[in-house]
Amino acid sequence: MAEQPVDISLSLGDTKTAIPTIQDGHVCRLKLVNLTQGANEKGKDLKWEYELQDPAPDSDGGTIAPGAMGSKIFEHIQLYSKPDAKDPKWFEKKISTRIDALLGTGDKDNKKGKPARPDLSAQLVPQLIGKTLVAKMRVKTGDYTGNEIASVTFPGDIAA
Repeated sequence: MAEQPVDISLSLGDTKTAIPTIQDGHVCRLKLVNLTQGANEKGKDLKWEYELQDPAPDSDGGTIAPGAMGSKIFEHIQLYSKPDAKDPKWFEKKISTRIDALLGTGDKDNKKGKPARPDLSAQLVPQLIGKTLVAKMRVKTGDYTGNEIASVTFPGDIAA
C-alpha cells in the first residue's frame, strides 16, 4: 500500500493505557507460571511471574479478571545486598517465604511439623511452576506504579 497523508480521526481522550493494579491490601491467589534468572551490573536476580487465579478488585473500583490486563504479577528479587545492609541475607529470607508459600514447607525442625524447605536449585524450579500461593497485594507508587507482593501464605495454612 502506498504511503499517504493521515486521513483518519480517532478519539483517544477516554482511552486508558495504564495497567490496572489490584486494590491495595487485597488478598488473592496467584499461580507461579515462570521463574527465571537474570543479571544486571550489580549482580544476579530472580524474576517470578505469577497469574491471578480469581477476579480481584482494582484500585479504580473495577475488577481484574484472570487473563486480563493487570492479571500478571512480576516480582524481581535481587540476589545481592548493599555493602552496608542491615541484613545481608534478606533475599534468602524472601525467597524462602515464597518457596514455603508455594510448597507448604517451613524452617528445618519447625514446630508445626511441616516438611523442611528444599534448597533452591534448577531441579526445584519445575516443582514450583504451577503451584499457587495466597498473596496480600500492595500498590507501589512513585517512579514505578504497580503491584507488589506484601506477604505470602501457603493456601493450606488458611483456615476455612
